[in-house]
Amino acid sequence: MTAGYNSGYYASQASDANYRAQTDLANNAYGRVLSQQRGSRSLGDMSTNFNRQLPNYKASWSQRGLAGPGIQSGTYQRSMSNYMGDYARDYGRLQEDNTNELMGFDRNAAQIEAGLGRELAGIEQNKQNDIANAAAFLEALRPFLGGL
Repeated sequence: MTAGYNSGYYASQASDANYRAQTDLANNAYGRVLSQQRGSRSLGDMSTNFNRQLPNYKASWSQRGLAGPGIQSGTYQRSMSNYMGDYARDYGRLQEDNTNELMGFDRNAAQIEAGLGRELAGIEQNKQNDIANAAAFLEALRPFLGGL
């Protein structure tokens, strides 16, 4: 047992813990940005493709004589309803998947920060224990030092 403690040791441990956490948070934030970009691109591509395909889809019904001026067959109406409904469903699912992925990055950041807090608290506890042990050691030496 030693009679003192090295405060620099604890400061170094805390600094290392902060550095690791900040690095992890930066990597997590970068991953979140990339994920958000991918999600936005996917939603944009889906909308673009839908808007490009819709005129051809509608025209295919007109070519068969099932849609056009004054003609609105039930089959055409149901088909358009299904087509639009499928697009809305798929777009909503893609939005939900992207949101869930982003929430995963947010949850990861919270876990990194919580882990840093626990690690710093552990370092501080070890520091306080060493101070208490050093004080107890010095107190035990008091009788041998002439009651100082």
